[in-house]
This record gives sequence, structure tokens and C-alpha cells, in this order.
Amino acid sequence: MDREEQNKLRKSKVTLPQLLMENAIRYGDTKTAIREKAYGIWQKYTWAEYCRYMRITAAGFAALNLQRGENVCLIVHNHPEWLFSELAAHALGSTTLNLFTSSIADELAFSIKRINSPVVVVQDQEQVDKLLEVKDKLPQTKKVVYIDPTGMTSYENDPWLISYAHLLEIGEKFNLENPHFIDEEVTGRYSCNDSNIRNYGRSETGHVIASQSNCYGNSMGGRSKNQTGRKLVVNVSSGVDCRSNVGNGSGARERDDYEFSGNSGNGSGRFSGHRPFDNYHGITLLGRYGFEH
Repeated sequence: MDREEQNKLRKSKVTLPQLLMENAIRYGDTKTAIREKAYGIWQKYTWAEYCRYMRITAAGFAALNLQRGENVCLIVHNHPEWLFSELAAHALGSTTLNLFTSSIADELAFSIKRINSPVVVVQDQEQVDKLLEVKDKLPQTKKVVYIDPTGMTSYENDPWLISYAHLLEIGEKFNLENPHFIDEEVTGRYSCNDSNIRNYGRSETGHVIASQSNCYGNSMGGRSKNQTGRKLVVNVSSGVDCRSNVGNGSGARERDDYEFSGNSGNGSGRFSGHRPFDNYHGITLLGRYGFEH
């Protein structure tokens, strides 16, 4: 078995949060992991920053009493907070389910209730309003985290809601009080069988079907054959069982980065959490409203 095969075998047994921590140690602030354009200006997150936000977000979830084996629903756009939240949930051994932001309230309630999600992460006021509309159908949901605070001033006294900025605050406090907790969860008790990315779709007959992937080696996604310079333009299939190895065979090199488009509710969760870790590429997210934590 050559070195490349050995490396692939090792990675197939490593979780995504573990790979993120490895990249943070290997590259620190020297390489960009995520970039996006906000208000016409490119914003960058290095591997060290990506890992830091993942750890603090995970600590925030832990402070909300998110437990191993529970599920987290994500109703968000293609923004860094989506990636931070997804990997943070996996760091605690939770399963994530990405839902479309275009779904109506009853559709969201059905999926959230189906997996008994105690924590739901949403993008903005629009998604919050949908969940408030069906709150009586979601008794198992203890907290809704909203990312974009625009228009949310009148909601601040609702104990069911918490801003992502506040989640980071309680996460930092949790880390101070429990400095080794997140690292131990990721590197000690956490294994490939604990965490999954789950996707719901509809078959040709209209029936709801689901698929899951766990760890590095089983992530799913689709790719186009188009390349713009050395930026690989990736379109993720909305099919629930599209298993293409994005990057492998595409001519990707370590210094390349992926430009990602598509909604986080379809196959993008599996792609974004998977391929940028492969040869330590970065990822470009298209679309941003431009708000700060």
C-alpha cells in the first residue's frame, strides 16, 4: 500500500471536525479556508479562524445542553455560519439536517418534528417567523438560533430565540469554564459512527426519502466539469444519492479553492463539509447579506 492509499484509508476513519482541527494546526492563519463577498468586499476565514468558530459554536450548543445523538436542523443560506454550525454539531456527536429556506412553515415543522430537533439554526427573521407560526407543533425544540439580527429587535425578549452572536458569547464562557470539553469530544469520544449529515428529498412518486453520510469518506456531492482558471466551479446536485468524488480526478491541487453555489438545504452540506478538507482546498461561498456577529 503506497503513501497515498494509506492517507486515504486514514482519512476514511477520521471525522470532519478532527480534519478541521488538523488543518488548523497545519495551516493556521497562513491559508484561507472560507471566503465570501459581503457588500462587495471579500471576507476571508483562515483554517485557524474556521476551527475557532467551530469550537466556540460547539461550546454554545453544549451550553444549550445539546446531547450526543440528538439532531440539529439548519435552515440557512450559504454563509460561513452555516459551516460553523454544521461542524460544531458534529463535534458534539449530533446529526445535522439541512432544510430549504424556501420551505413553508408546515414543511419545516414536519421535518423538525420528525427528527425531534432540540436546536434549530435559522438564517433570519423570515425563518424565525415561520417557526413562530408553528411553534405549538414543535414542543421538542428548546431553542432557535438566528444568524442575521436584522429586524429582530422586537424579538429579543422571546426566551425561545437566541442570536448567533449571543450563542458565541455563551460558547466563549462555556470554554472558559470547561477548557478541554470540546477538544475531548472531538478527539476522544467522537467517532465516524456518531455523526451524520442527513438529507431529505422526494422520490419520483412524491414520497419523502432520506439519506445520510457520515465522516469524511462518505460525504456526497456532484460536480460540473467546468473550470475557471484554477477555481473549480461546483454545482451540487439536489438528488439525495449523488455520490461523486468532487476533486478526485478533477485536476484539483492543494493551492486551488472551490467556488460553491447552491442552497445549503440540498447536497451542499455534504459537499462543503467534505471536499475542502480533501487536499486542504479553500471554499468560496456565493451570496451574503453582509451582517456582523
